[in-house]
Amino acid sequence: MASKLCTKCNKMMDENTQFYTYKNGDKTAMCKKCLTMHIDNFNPETYLWLLQDMDVPYVEAEWNVLRDRAFAKNPNLNGMSVFGKYLSKMKLKQWNQYGWADTERLKMLNEEKSKQQQAEKEQFEAQIKAQFDNGEITEAQYKTLISTETQNEDYYAGVGPTLHVPSADNPYQENNFIDESLLSGPAAQLTDDDKIYLAMKWGRLYQPADWIELERNYNEMMNSFDIQDADTINTLVLLCKTNLKMNQAIDCGDVEGFQKLSKVSESLRKSAKFTAAQNKEQKNDYVDSVGELVAMCERDGFIPRFATDIPQDKVDLTLKDMNSYVHKLVTQDLGFGQQIEDALKKIQIQQQMNEAEETSRMMDGETPELIDEDYEEFYNSIEEQKELDAQGDE
Repeated sequence: MASKLCTKCNKMMDENTQFYTYKNGDKTAMCKKCLTMHIDNFNPETYLWLLQDMDVPYVEAEWNVLRDRAFAKNPNLNGMSVFGKYLSKMKLKQWNQYGWADTERLKMLNEEKSKQQQAEKEQFEAQIKAQFDNGEITEAQYKTLISTETQNEDYYAGVGPTLHVPSADNPYQENNFIDESLLSGPAAQLTDDDKIYLAMKWGRLYQPADWIELERNYNEMMNSFDIQDADTINTLVLLCKTNLKMNQAIDCGDVEGFQKLSKVSESLRKSAKFTAAQNKEQKNDYVDSVGELVAMCERDGFIPRFATDIPQDKVDLTLKDMNSYVHKLVTQDLGFGQQIEDALKKIQIQQQMNEAEETSRMMDGETPELIDEDYEEFYNSIEEQKELDAQGDE
């Protein structure tokens, strides 16, 4: 196994497994962990320079697919979560003929391909809509064939074949909702310091209403669970963001997106152990540490060893009878006690005899090994004794 020295951490490691490989076969100067320690998988500026150094093109769509797949399995991404998989994918026949210089050209080709696919999609959905309007296909067929995005756009725009329009007597008509302009904005009560704090904590991509929802969910979780370390707090921040996106997905009818986010949320909960057993309110029902036991004794007093004031059931009475029987058997039955003493004496005498025999053997030296003549003489003596016994019987 060939070893190589990492120029950053100065550790000797396996050259084949702990270092990335250039196209010419050379290994990177730093190990995988050191080289990718500052990568943010959601910020291309943190890894584009590495792709350029490795002479690998940057295909945004391919990177995002690998990143989202890794995030769904484990939300706690690190620098190596995507980078190594991306390099491996770029070695496939589809991409191995391209280098970093082809990044812009591949980007243009991808944009043209996306535009072409979008045009084909719009043309296909226009035909489907025309067939539905003419009564050639059913509503179920229409909603199945069109994309989820188009269906959501039709729903919110109030156009298209949305047949289930609220009636005049339906109190949930869109026109009956409170006008949004009459509602005070969520940021109306926020000071400049509040906005700076929330933007630093949750990011600038969220609206004030999102900040408030994230902060509310965060505080509820902090009050419900005993969260101490920074890693669990970071996981909680990701969980709050995921819950926000889940609510937005279900509100806009994106069931598929909601299901994916639900899996991410469940994974985050399991990784941080946000379970009912860690809930502060439920933890008060039992004692799971010496400190809590001492505090309970100081607060409530020591618990009596036997709760004699509680009515006894059949099990208690049975145990009492068994204890009483064993006590009488040992203390009052003299014959039984004598038998126990005799048995103990026999065991002691046998042990002494065994020890004496062992000592005698050690003093006499090793026992001579028996030979065939010894066995033959022994069996002959037995046969002679049998004959003598037979003559005596006659």
